Amino acid sequence: MAFDERRGTGVQEHFFHFMWGYLLPAASAIIDMQAGASTYRVRDEFVFSSCGPVMDAKTAEMARLLEIESSIVHDEREGRRPGTVTVPVPRWDAFLCEYSAYSSLPRRTAAFRAVRQAARQGSLPPAVWSRRRIVHEIQHLRQVVLDKVRARDQAASSGEDAAGYYILQRSEEPPYYSPQRGRARTPTYGTSRRSLLGVDRAAAALSRESRSVGVFEPGRHTLAEQIRAFGGCRGIIAIRGAELANIVWLNATSKVIVINAGRFHLSAPPARGLAQLLGIDYAEIELGEECYPALTDELIERIRAHIEN
Repeated sequence: MAFDERRGTGVQEHFFHFMWGYLLPAASAIIDMQAGASTYRVRDEFVFSSCGPVMDAKTAEMARLLEIESSIVHDEREGRRPGTVTVPVPRWDAFLCEYSAYSSLPRRTAAFRAVRQAARQGSLPPAVWSRRRIVHEIQHLRQVVLDKVRARDQAASSGEDAAGYYILQRSEEPPYYSPQRGRARTPTYGTSRRSLLGVDRAAAALSRESRSVGVFEPGRHTLAEQIRAFGGCRGIIAIRGAELANIVWLNATSKVIVINAGRFHLSAPPARGLAQLLGIDYAEIELGEECYPALTDELIERIRAHIEN
């Protein structure tokens, strides 16, 4: 299962691009192979490219969830044994980024931009012609994975108290991503980039008898625990970041409240496009370029208004 570096931006060592540019589309391809709905034949073993030690643990967990024999190689040439077929994994992350950019534009502006891109590249952008197919693939993958998680251990707990809503806490930067001593191609990660301050206080202030709000730190949990937490809650509150890749597991009736704070290479949040594709209620609160905003009383009230709307 080969990561396609020719398409899209971002590297597979970072959670959003790892999830949507490699792990989830690879899992979708494997599910199709298992069902006989693919031109590729199911092999005895699936070989994955290493995406760094933090992400490789998620790859191994997904392989166990899909009940396949797997291995992870640091150089794709190690996996090219006789009889091995290379499967380029679709870059769903590139599609989501492009779709988010188009969907944030006025309709006429988006149409004009699509025509210009078609004239320049000789074809309509994927956000136009592949939308229906990719949404179908995402929905099918979502249901298969959720069913497998629930069937494997319906009684399992994420280690957190069940909550109606979660405020997402970003994790501290693992040594692998350190700019000084790490080996990641693109350094910095988690709280070294941006983070919300005062999440525990905000969770307590937003909780009511009819609505519990907890704190969940995805980086401290396994993939299955993240799926359970997102799949079982009513909504997510988070600063813009890779953790929102997990909103695919939310129910369509859930809410996502994103605090846009910090500096970003991409102007349109990919999570916005994903939420639109999945029919999830999505709202944004603009806070400017402060990378470590505090959840003040005023900001808590703005969040409360979105929850109760």
